[in-house]
Amino acid sequence: MHWALRREELCDPKLCPDAPDGGRCDNCPLDKLDSAQHSPAGMLIGRAVDLRTALKLGIYIPLNEIRAGEFFAMQILEQEVDQMDRDRLPGLGSHQTG
Repeated sequence: MHWALRREELCDPKLCPDAPDGGRCDNCPLDKLDSAQHSPAGMLIGRAVDLRTALKLGIYIPLNEIRAGEFFAMQILEQEVDQMDRDRLPGLGSHQTG
């Protein structure tokens, strides 16, 4: 989930010496992420993202309509989004101490 939220940081074909013009290299981490997102676990994360979006839009979804796996994935998603926000704000990153 970490890299799905930071997709733009995974690959820049202009910086990859093995990337063909305008394309991705054979070992591109974006291809691996795309493949993972089409796996059962990746689709679960996609549903968690969709549910999070619906709730943020104010759509009512009763808790009994959300599967346990989806709810767990939503919890992890929230933790990752919070961490990403902290990492992007100066002075609030996870590497700060005291």
